[in-house]
Amino acid sequence: MRIGTKLRQMPSFKKHSPDIFLEISRNDSAMQYYPVNLGQFEDKKIACLTLDVEHDYGTLLTKPTFEGMRNIPLLVDFLNAKNIPLTCYVQGSLFETHGQDINYLSKLDVEYEPHSFSHPNPNTMDFEWEIAKSKVSYRAFFGKDPIGYRSPDGYIDGVHYYETLVQNGFKYDSSVFPSFRPNRFNHLNHPVNPYYEYNKQIIEFPFSVLSPRIRVPISLSYLKLFGGTFLKFLDVFPLSKLIIFDFHLHDLSSLSTFDEISFQNQLPAYQKAVYKRIYLSKGDQGFPVLNRFIETLQKSGYEFLKVEDVFRGIG
Repeated sequence: MRIGTKLRQMPSFKKHSPDIFLEISRNDSAMQYYPVNLGQFEDKKIACLTLDVEHDYGTLLTKPTFEGMRNIPLLVDFLNAKNIPLTCYVQGSLFETHGQDINYLSKLDVEYEPHSFSHPNPNTMDFEWEIAKSKVSYRAFFGKDPIGYRSPDGYIDGVHYYETLVQNGFKYDSSVFPSFRPNRFNHLNHPVNPYYEYNKQIIEFPFSVLSPRIRVPISLSYLKLFGGTFLKFLDVFPLSKLIIFDFHLHDLSSLSTFDEISFQNQLPAYQKAVYKRIYLSKGDQGFPVLNRFIETLQKSGYEFLKVEDVFRGIG
């Protein structure tokens, strides 16, 4: 059995043009990923619902708004009724500006971890500052250090990124979409299941995809985009035994702030159509689609846990 797969290292950089995103994985220097033994969960089916708590629509708005926060009480009631835990990756600045909303999520069986500090556009992201500042804000709010991290927009810069996480004491990361997104990333060479990074000093829990060959992310936005067809695929595909499922507060209902998204001329027409389908025509389908997804996994025998539970159970 092959233990590690040599891949090419990605360079460290802070500011760049969008065109560079698709060049990242084409650089030289070897990089190794080692599969993770899931320990006590190896023979079980586990699903982790993960919520990115951030300003509305991530990096699509020129000025941050927070209308999506209104969905927190509805989400808490929804998950409590199903007795399902939640892992929240929180934009660090919200600990300072929206502490009451963050605390409301504590009515759930919840894990909190940082999701950068300011959730910047990848074009201008300073990984070192975002990681260190988010840790400071987290500690000030909870009185302890975090163990997990998630980078905005699924964007990482390879070895330097993981080195920075390790230096700041993080034990795991959950940022990688092992798929392809135009003008953002090309992670088709990444494993689809958890793996060790940076000399086995940190674990990456990648977002789940439909299969190793069909690398469509299993997330609420994609379920809304592709509709019932995608949900039917989940019934017939042999899914991974560990599913890391991602969603946002703005995925759950229509928001008036969608009108403030700047659809620049350079934004491809297909991308405009995708956003309009997810956030307008399918805007209010978030909770029904999430409910159907959960029921699908429950019928298949999945147990719902927090990512921290899985991390601590790894052998």
